[in-house]
Amino acid sequence: MKTVQQFLELARTAVRTGFKNESILLVTGNESADLDSFASSLLFAYLTASYPRPNWPTKAYSAIVPLVNIPHEEVSLRPELHHLLDTLKIPTSHLICKDEFLEAAGDAIVDVSLLDHNNLLSELGELYGDNIVTILDHHEDENLHTEASPRIINMVGSCTTLVVEYFSDVFKLKDESDLQPQSLIDLAKLALAPILVDTANLTSKDTPADHEAVKMLITVLTAGAVSTQSSDDRQQQYYDELITAKRSIDDFSLRDILRKDYKEWQEDNGVRVGIASSVKSLAWTVTKFGETDFKNGINDWAKERKLDAFAFMDSFTDAKGAYRRDLVVVSCTPKGDKPARDFVTAATEEFKLIAFDSSDGVATSTDESAGFWCFKQLNLQASRKQVAPLIRRFMQA
Repeated sequence: MKTVQQFLELARTAVRTGFKNESILLVTGNESADLDSFASSLLFAYLTASYPRPNWPTKAYSAIVPLVNIPHEEVSLRPELHHLLDTLKIPTSHLICKDEFLEAAGDAIVDVSLLDHNNLLSELGELYGDNIVTILDHHEDENLHTEASPRIINMVGSCTTLVVEYFSDVFKLKDESDLQPQSLIDLAKLALAPILVDTANLTSKDTPADHEAVKMLITVLTAGAVSTQSSDDRQQQYYDELITAKRSIDDFSLRDILRKDYKEWQEDNGVRVGIASSVKSLAWTVTKFGETDFKNGINDWAKERKLDAFAFMDSFTDAKGAYRRDLVVVSCTPKGDKPARDFVTAATEEFKLIAFDSSDGVATSTDESAGFWCFKQLNLQASRKQVAPLIRRFMQA
């Protein structure tokens, strides 16, 4: 059986050759292309090709293509992905990114499996939005593509957990005393990474399903192995390595920070909203770039993306070791102004937003007349998964 590295290389070769009136299965994560989207889509594509489920007509496809849903030049903005690729000995040249796939697709007949989202957006949505055959996701259900099968939308900590659960027979060992083949060990490392990152090593937004998935994956990694390091220590070490890599953005420009982990929606009424997430505090970001350049950079990004409203979120650990969140909301056009203000009113209570004070070291403040708000967010459980649905509801009004 092919390794995940060989599978990816073959898929990459197929894309480079191009498709001519062929049936292919495109497996894609969402447009943030974070670790969860990358790993869940690659894992699902590989396992679907290698361990097809009953009644799945996978032999009808000439290729199963795992997609990184960003242009290839943005791969460099994801240091945690590079760390994972290095761990698995996968060169970045083997990745298949959105721009490269669209160039190669030609007149291919494309079915789509959605991982880590349940609504295909942008160019891919325009081309293939009616061809969704599978959904595994952990975001709010937009009630689309109800005919997809399987269609699994559960609010677990990581979408990759759902993939491990769906293919649990691959990871459940008959004999835990036997050393496992390297191909399965690599799959376990691939799957484990986003689950640990998304749940802060099973301490935040974790569910019993995430714990069960990690237990299976750790068993694969430790089965038959002789080590002086406990499985808990190995898990913590792997998590620490990934988080250290993820936070390595000190040399990024502000534009790079805004587009590194970014999602965007255009509502049916034409209003366009974008949300960027960062692993550094608002105080760090404003101090690094200065208040004027920070605000100008957001305005420039909003103009580049033609946004009517924009939100900037962060999550970080402060100097005292406490987990923190900040939220910035910006009204970018007259069309987005009232929805943004209505969102701020609702979100202030929903997400427990409070103003910064002098002890927070944030060299910027709310300018309500200009449509610029910045807050400390005391509801620490509310990530973009919770903020995005609320801000979109006001944008749709």
